[in-house]
Amino acid sequence: MKKTIYFLGYIIGFIIIAYISYTYVRMGISHTNDIFLKKGYFVLATAVFVTVLASLIYLKLTKFSIVKIYPIVLTLFGLAYMYVFPAMSAPDEIAHFISAYKISNIMLGERATVTDGHVIIRAGDLWLEDTDNEYKFDANKSVKEGVLIPEGGSHGKIVSSKLEEASYKVFYGEGNIRSRNSGISFNGKTYDKAQSLHSPVNTIPSVYFFAALGISIARILGLGSVYLVIFGRLANLAVFVLLTSFAIKILPKFKEFIFLIGLFPTTVELAASYSYDAIMIASLIFFVSYVFYLAYEKTSFNIKDLITVTLFSGLVLPCKMVYFPILLILFLIPMQKFSVRGKVNGKIKKENITFFLASAVTVLLSFVIAMYLVNRATVVGYSTSNTDSLEWAGEQSYTIGYLIHNKAKAIKLFYNTIILQLEYYHGTMMGTYLGHADTVVGIPYIGFLVLNIALILSIFGEGKEKLLLLKDKILVTVSVGFIIFLILLSMLIAWTPISSQFIEGVSGRYFIPVMLPILSVLQNNKLSVKNEMKRTLIFLFIFVNGLSLLQIFATVCIRL
Repeated sequence: MKKTIYFLGYIIGFIIIAYISYTYVRMGISHTNDIFLKKGYFVLATAVFVTVLASLIYLKLTKFSIVKIYPIVLTLFGLAYMYVFPAMSAPDEIAHFISAYKISNIMLGERATVTDGHVIIRAGDLWLEDTDNEYKFDANKSVKEGVLIPEGGSHGKIVSSKLEEASYKVFYGEGNIRSRNSGISFNGKTYDKAQSLHSPVNTIPSVYFFAALGISIARILGLGSVYLVIFGRLANLAVFVLLTSFAIKILPKFKEFIFLIGLFPTTVELAASYSYDAIMIASLIFFVSYVFYLAYEKTSFNIKDLITVTLFSGLVLPCKMVYFPILLILFLIPMQKFSVRGKVNGKIKKENITFFLASAVTVLLSFVIAMYLVNRATVVGYSTSNTDSLEWAGEQSYTIGYLIHNKAKAIKLFYNTIILQLEYYHGTMMGTYLGHADTVVGIPYIGFLVLNIALILSIFGEGKEKLLLLKDKILVTVSVGFIIFLILLSMLIAWTPISSQFIEGVSGRYFIPVMLPILSVLQNNKLSVKNEMKRTLIFLFIFVNGLSLLQIFATVCIRL
């Protein structure tokens, strides 16, 4: 009887909130006559309802492992978020899209950039960054480069740069029609290639490989802009789901941590976008889980494990060097487990020490070499610059030299940042500000509270079950502390004007990659939370995500 009431409560609550959201959608349609939004809402609501209902049945009526349902739930929500948050609506997505497009050009054996380094794209895709056709073109440069070149001072509206009803209308309502124009006529000539005005991100190309692969497939198939965007996003989502699914499978205990982090609304939005944060978050979750697996479950650390760790260090970490201290957790792995042949007997031998040192050097070198090839100019600039200017602020920025000579000011900046910005970091991490940190688009406050309460309860175990030993918690804490410090320091130097009293440019999404080690450190048995309760917490995350998506879609529909 209790279970029946429990089920009916969730279902009735969902239907009521879904109907209220529908009234807002209908209100928006009454002003715009964009009837396709009504169909879109019903498809979204039905898909979310089926996902929520199936999850409720699975989690409450069966004893099956959460590992099996995780990839299905993440994939379905990823697709739903991809629809609610259309092209270029994620933070800095246009820059990530152009970066992936550049790699796609190389994959297809085409010219990647014009002389000044800007990326060449199909002329039919230019509307994604110039939806209102505001670009003015340079006739001389266009003839010289053989591609259509916008004038340097041109400004165009990026599709979905502000998430509003027009975003849905342009991308879903008009996108396929716009994509039919494969060329742009200018000065009596039709150009099938154009230059993007948005510069690619200067980082290691590997983080854009899969998104670029999706773009390349769409181009080979001759698909238009809408499907090109979707294919690239699908590739990123697939990699995210794959990596985190492996992570949740190998994490020795408290697998629900990964499930909950993966269901942060901000996490899902990034996973379903072109942002390299999707790859960073998934890779760090996988790496931390893999190290915990090596430290507490696997009997040895062999050549295969060294290759896995080295690939992570050389192909992922250089994207955001502030996460480098995460490598410190490799010291959780007992030295006696290091064996080339994979055979250990519990005692530390010369072979163990030799392989341990060789592994440390290999992992470190992979990171250093990649950093030198990709980010050496950035590192040198951070460490040697005495003066630097911020173009957007029109004033000087902080430098390492300034901070060293003004230690009291530096300490005050960090203190002010914690006091003044903690709420913002919390909100942008958990999903109250989605899109481009939009204060209107995000999960409702009640949903935010539910997610936080569920997350807090998740750190409590049952009985004496533990994931990390006390000494290991200290090492992980030091690693995470260094990462948080470097995140703040990097944005203090790169983005904060000298007149600012706190560090600017930091978003809560930067802390998502370290949430797994943070939760692992906080995990304790001060309160007893049974495993059955953990399944309820997961469902609450699913339920809040589903209702939030409907509410966000409705909000966008009336944002005229």
